[in-house]
Amino acid sequence: MKNGIKIVIAFIILSLSFLLNEDKIYAYTENTDVDSLIQNKEYQKDLKNKISNLEGQINEKRKYIEEGQSLSSDDTEVVSISFVDQEILANEDKVENEIESIEQEKSNLEKQLEESIIEEAYLEKTIEENKKAYLAKNNLDFISGIWPVPLYTDISSPFGERIHPITGEKNFHRGIDIPAPQNTDIISTDDGVVIFSGIQNGYGNVVKIKHFDGKKSVYAHNTSNLVKEGDIVKQGQVIAKVGTTGNSTGNHLHFETIVDDENINPINAVDR
Repeated sequence: MKNGIKIVIAFIILSLSFLLNEDKIYAYTENTDVDSLIQNKEYQKDLKNKISNLEGQINEKRKYIEEGQSLSSDDTEVVSISFVDQEILANEDKVENEIESIEQEKSNLEKQLEESIIEEAYLEKTIEENKKAYLAKNNLDFISGIWPVPLYTDISSPFGERIHPITGEKNFHRGIDIPAPQNTDIISTDDGVVIFSGIQNGYGNVVKIKHFDGKKSVYAHNTSNLVKEGDIVKQGQVIAKVGTTGNSTGNHLHFETIVDDENINPINAVDR
């Protein structure tokens, strides 16, 4: 009887401990999944490089066979064929077997790549579902990120209606401008997937990230982008450098936050 009471008390204590630390457990699980996702991406990259290398080997060996067959098909050439050429013809079967072995290795790697892509989709879905559950539990539309330009918190142009500094016309500013010296680090405000990295009219060099809670962030006028489309990025990772590319009057980051396909004031989406 006493042992039964002890078990019940222990269970209650454990349950309370879980509830009190639920957010910490959630955060730990989420970060672990993001780390796994990044490792998965690196694994895929390694597999693709190996597959590409094997394809190169196969092409080289097929070329070797074709050259030997070309020599043997020409009667004039066969008369004066060199010892090396004869060796090429004699080794055709051996090379064919080598090609078959390499193709089998390539096929195995392609299966591993396919499995890794499936795992990537599963991890992304898991992270997104965890985020959605967290948002629903806390009645939030998104999770606040961190400031995109560490140590530089001034805003030279706020979100909303303004007079465009170049055209002089009234327009709606879809983000905020954060001035900083050229090549200052720009960091990702939250974990996510890079959905665009390149040049966009007016914006110059741009990085766009879809975060796992559903929001998107835009980083524009960069001197250079350090990530590419498809990359998994972690909160705080350097993704670009401050610049003045595109239509710009000076070095600054143009930063946007998009929720449900609508631009919101980025000030409300990050901890300044």
